[in-house]
Amino acid sequence: MSLPSKGLGRGLDALLGGVREDERKTSDSSEVRRISLSAITPNPHQPRREFSREGLDDLAASIKVRGVLQPVLVRPLGDSRYELVAGERRLRASRLAGLDEIPALVREMTDQESLAIALIENLQREDLNAVEEALGYQQLQQQFGLSQEELARQVGKSRSAVANSLRLLNLPDEVRADIQQGTLSAGHGRAIMAVTEADAQGALHRRIAENGLTVRQAEAQASFWKEHGRLPGAEEIGQAPRPAPVREEAAPTDPRLTNLQEALGELLNVKVRIAGTTDKGKITVSYKNESDLRILAEKLGAEFV
Repeated sequence: MSLPSKGLGRGLDALLGGVREDERKTSDSSEVRRISLSAITPNPHQPRREFSREGLDDLAASIKVRGVLQPVLVRPLGDSRYELVAGERRLRASRLAGLDEIPALVREMTDQESLAIALIENLQREDLNAVEEALGYQQLQQQFGLSQEELARQVGKSRSAVANSLRLLNLPDEVRADIQQGTLSAGHGRAIMAVTEADAQGALHRRIAENGLTVRQAEAQASFWKEHGRLPGAEEIGQAPRPAPVREEAAPTDPRLTNLQEALGELLNVKVRIAGTTDKGKITVSYKNESDLRILAEKLGAEFV
């Protein structure tokens, strides 16, 4: 397959605008069909490598009660076969829920269009890890010849955020693996990257893992290396205490609230968090950019001007 090397930014705008318009019409669109799960081939361009089994189990439980609230997006391959473009969590959870069919928006598209939509749909979710996100950016940039400015605009991020994300791909494989597994953060990775000598870089990586250094503490050690050409000893910077655990609001214990949380997330296509009980609590809805906010407002029947 021959891909153009540049200039697809405007083409992606038109493409994604058309898909989003289709999604707004899915409630009465003749293109939405019920398709056998066995007829859908996985998306080869899926940037996400890690899927939380707990999250899939929760979504499967919600689907058993309420069904699939938003169709997946597929393209026809011929011979009654389809390739998934967007909605892999819904597809996997539907299989776990024991469904035979799933509602799907069927759209003719090229390999290029399928790649662009699959990557951007996933990059605009919140649950990719930092390395998966960076790999998605890299693939979009390489396949479509986008500048960092065009890439940032397509995914609703600042250019600096995209640039910082892509820099993580320069890290050693073992550091990238720790970020993917959640044992290190992207901030830790950037601190390690600031140390450009391989042995010192590996030593800082080990210190972070063994001593539980915070990002700020790792940055301080990287700054010391830049100034002195070596990492500090304990007597020079002090023994780094382990960071206090981050407190998060407890997930709802009532299964009805868990199901509702998943259902709202699927319906609104954003991250939804419910805290409290059925008698009293709060619902938090997250969005990542103005475009997401406008779509959310429209789904809720509100006007955003």
